[in-house]
Amino acid sequence: MKPQDLYFSLPPRLQSVAVTAAGWRNHPSRYGRVYRSARAALPELDLYPWPELERVQWALLDGLFQHARSSAKFYAHKYRHLPDSFRPTGATLQAVPELGKEELRANVEDAYTLSARDSVELHTGGTTGKSLVVRMSMHDMQLRMAILDHFKARVGFENRQMRRVTFNGKHIVHADASRPPYWRYNAAVRQLIMSSFHVTESNLGSYVDALNDFRPESIDGFFSSIVEVAKYVERSGKRLNFVPIAIFPTSEMVDEDGRRVIERVFRAPVFNQYSSSEGAPFITECQARTLHVEPVTGVFEAGPHGDMLVTSIQTSGTPLIRYAIGDSIEFGETASCECGRWTPIIRTIHGRGNDFLYRSDGAKIQAGNVANIFKNVPNSVIEAQLRQVRIGAVHILIVVDKSRFEESHLQILRNEFASKFDRGTTLEISVVPAIERAKSGKKRLILNEVEPK
Repeated sequence: MKPQDLYFSLPPRLQSVAVTAAGWRNHPSRYGRVYRSARAALPELDLYPWPELERVQWALLDGLFQHARSSAKFYAHKYRHLPDSFRPTGATLQAVPELGKEELRANVEDAYTLSARDSVELHTGGTTGKSLVVRMSMHDMQLRMAILDHFKARVGFENRQMRRVTFNGKHIVHADASRPPYWRYNAAVRQLIMSSFHVTESNLGSYVDALNDFRPESIDGFFSSIVEVAKYVERSGKRLNFVPIAIFPTSEMVDEDGRRVIERVFRAPVFNQYSSSEGAPFITECQARTLHVEPVTGVFEAGPHGDMLVTSIQTSGTPLIRYAIGDSIEFGETASCECGRWTPIIRTIHGRGNDFLYRSDGAKIQAGNVANIFKNVPNSVIEAQLRQVRIGAVHILIVVDKSRFEESHLQILRNEFASKFDRGTTLEISVVPAIERAKSGKKRLILNEVEPK
């Protein structure tokens, strides 16, 4: 029996035990000595003036560049035209060639600097459906967890010590489950994980009841799921008996209408953040509603059309240097903020739209979950698009790398699809030579043509 089948054969209480056990297994790679040292140092770093922070940033980035060049066959070849004495700085970084998603996917085996055994593997489906597995060192993983938890601590929430609710794409509840609980408890980090796949009109009342029972001190995860819960509370007249410290949405674009609904209903501020499954640098929002680059995580560049290039310091296992991540960015000033921090400021981030597909029961499967359909396909899908013209049917178009693609990969896609959509939703998969771009010139992972009711 497969581990997932065994898990789903258990009653909900024992599934929570399994989720907790997995949480404890993750502790050594996330919350070890490096994490503790970073958490102790980060508050002081917040007080550094920008010129001093910038020196730290570029020293760290130079270390990543030299490591990539000396440890990965792909980067040694890619940077062969640069002299041995080359050092990336704000003035010289543009001499480093850009790295495209397809280029990385096609060469990722030669871009790794760590073995699978010595790393944490992160799977991403990407915004265009490119399947990719990146490797991250335990050191980098702990640094990233420390930076993320420090961001939350700035506004008063302490992860692992306080109760949190998370709406995410983990398959903690079977896709065909028809009654609550649609959540499982991870006691290792005091986290109630709520399935985003079952957020439907008929189920929302039970979600609100569970929130009232748990009384979380923060809520994080898919923005669209949190908005749906907030809208239901408002229109149903149900009352919340708790006030969280903060709401931390992830994975999707935060729009102002949704933010206002969440803050009105939960009576708590929303703090936005940006990163990616591949390990992009962090952008975090402060109490003054300013989006700050977290300088020790890397560098962002904006191309002539706003296309975002990222150089991420904590990616030593699969270095990302001037990586075209597919989103777009608009910079503000590098200035001192009323929150007390002095960093590059971001005016807007685009590219994380709230696209979705419908299950046959009307539930919305959001873009973050849709992209994850491709995450376990072993680097053989070049790009993909999911099309829906009626509820109950989805058509997946894929462009494949013929040298890597196998028929068995189609079954991986079907299995991933089945874990997110109910049995009433049919699937058709077509291998095609190319996928047409939208009129804007962008490639879209989701094309939803279902007429709204």
